[in-house]
Amino acid sequence: MTTRSLTDYAAYLFDIDGTLLRPGSTIPGAIEALEAIKAHGKAVRAVTNNSRMAHHTVAARFRQFGLPLEDDEVFSALRATAQFIAHEHPGAAVFPFGADGLIYELEAFGLTITREERADYVVAGYFPEINLESTTRAMRALLHGARFVAVNVDRRYVGDEGPVPGAGAFVAMIERASGRSPDVIVGKPSITIVQEAVASVGQPAGECLFVGDNIEADVVAAHTAGLPALLVWTGVSTPADLAASGVQVEHVEESVAALAAAFGS
Repeated sequence: MTTRSLTDYAAYLFDIDGTLLRPGSTIPGAIEALEAIKAHGKAVRAVTNNSRMAHHTVAARFRQFGLPLEDDEVFSALRATAQFIAHEHPGAAVFPFGADGLIYELEAFGLTITREERADYVVAGYFPEINLESTTRAMRALLHGARFVAVNVDRRYVGDEGPVPGAGAFVAMIERASGRSPDVIVGKPSITIVQEAVASVGQPAGECLFVGDNIEADVVAAHTAGLPALLVWTGVSTPADLAASGVQVEHVEESVAALAAAFGS
């Protein structure tokens, strides 16, 4: 624990599921917390592993739940991937093994889309339009030495009618075919998405509080990236899990409603 106040940070990075949203609804206090933080001139980012849609589409979906998030306040794994590559190799030629949202984000960061087998990067994510030709070309690009970036390696996600294969299933296909593991995994629990989210707000890591419900995916990733964390009990982890983990967390609260209260909402 820390003596630092919950209000004493320049930016607040939020996990989504279990922190701001639960299936079909917002978590009580989430809307008020975001409104209060923004009213005090603090930066906000909603950090999501979504690898299907461009960030503005994800933001629109969040707003349907009432979350007061502007497009640029949603930082998805797709956006983090494009920003990471742009930082590492501006203007790189990228073979996109993923959905249209991936292409949108790559182009938004000035990267060149290529379907050729000679590429600087192969980026793999959720890819519902997968076919043998694209798989073969991606495999060959990797065999030619392209850098292999996975948007995330989530096994599955919950769709409207039940579990659906996640980005990790598509990553695994070209990983198996090429005999190469990803050089970089961007999405949580990797720290890359956290580091890129911090870069997007332009504040030192120590001034950005990461708020999440999962000790491993949120708190440990935040600490590894140099961020303090707020752990809430509205999702995955429990007080017993925290005690067993031995992880020291700067802030622990019942829910994000504590942020609204701290900011006087």
